[in-house]
Amino acid sequence: MKGVPKRIIITAKDIANIEGCSERKGRDVIEDIRLYFKKEKHHRITFSDYAKFANISKEELEDFRT
Repeated sequence: MKGVPKRIIITAKDIANIEGCSERKGRDVIEDIRLYFKKEKHHRITFSDYAKFANISKEELEDFRT
């Protein structure tokens, strides 16, 4: 039997934990990602989007996905 599926949507709190910053800064980063990928407010930001934006591998983010 498989375990619980991992989340694909990243939150400001996730970014704050990854970068060691405040949640407010995490929200700013999410807004920067939206502008970078030309996404609208209702579009979700994924861990994959964040990895591309921050130029880090997806494997490095695995510990932050629950």
